[in-house]
Amino acid sequence: MKKRTNILVTGANGQLGKELKYVADLSAEITTECLIREELDITDQGAISNAFDRISPQYCINCAAYTAVDKAEQEKDNAYLVNALGPALLADECAKRNVLLIHYSTDYVYHSVTGRPILESDPCSPVSIYAKSKWQGEQNIIKSGASYLILRVSWLYSSFGNNFVKTMLRLGEERDHLKVVHDQFGSPTYGKDLATDTLRIIDVLNK
Repeated sequence: MKKRTNILVTGANGQLGKELKYVADLSAEITTECLIREELDITDQGAISNAFDRISPQYCINCAAYTAVDKAEQEKDNAYLVNALGPALLADECAKRNVLLIHYSTDYVYHSVTGRPILESDPCSPVSIYAKSKWQGEQNIIKSGASYLILRVSWLYSSFGNNFVKTMLRLGEERDHLKVVHDQFGSPTYGKDLATDTLRIIDVLNK
């Protein structure tokens, strides 16, 4: 019998965390421990160590993030705690235990790319506090010595939580005319697809 894969998911109360739990629950070969912030604060090294002791994961999927882009300008410390320090602490624990860390970052790190699709090879030039905190989180993971995958995501939407797609659908029902900025471009990412592909990556790595 094939051994079940044990996965720890942080930030399980967000859009992507909920999608991962939904998709993972459909698999007979995956055991997921999905922890919300109150159950695992990723800025607390002791809490991380205790969670790893209890769960013994082979993979850690980090969905925890500070995502209030505009508010981050006034809450710099909070943004860096969750987006930079948190991933560093998770990566350190993963390195100690030979656990692969899957971390989600953002297209905001490519601030200077305009007028064409972004390439993975494009240089990063984060400008906002949110973007800088996410980029620092990436750098902390890379320097940790842990095995990792960093997936940069743009314009996430899903069945859960609040997002741009849901807002537009709601406003479309409530109003005859909508006013929306027309100078921003992106590639919306469906949370269920991202969750499914993340677990497919793990399945490939297990083979």
